[in-house]
Amino acid sequence: MKPIDIIVIVIAVAIVVGAIVLSLWRKKKGGSGCGCGCAGCSGCGSKDACSTAQKAEEERTAEETHK
Repeated sequence: MKPIDIIVIVIAVAIVVGAIVLSLWRKKKGGSGCGCGCAGCSGCGSKDACSTAQKAEEERTAEETHK
């Protein structure tokens, strides 16, 4: 294996790991995994698929219980 092959592999692994870490970081902050905010997400109809929809449902439920 030539040194250029090793460099290419290391860069490819770094990009993949970076993408995974960024996705997890966004999820932890409460955003969507893709970073698009779920505006056009077909999964937003499902409360289990979209964190934005989950938060909205939780807030609505909390408001109804406190009235």
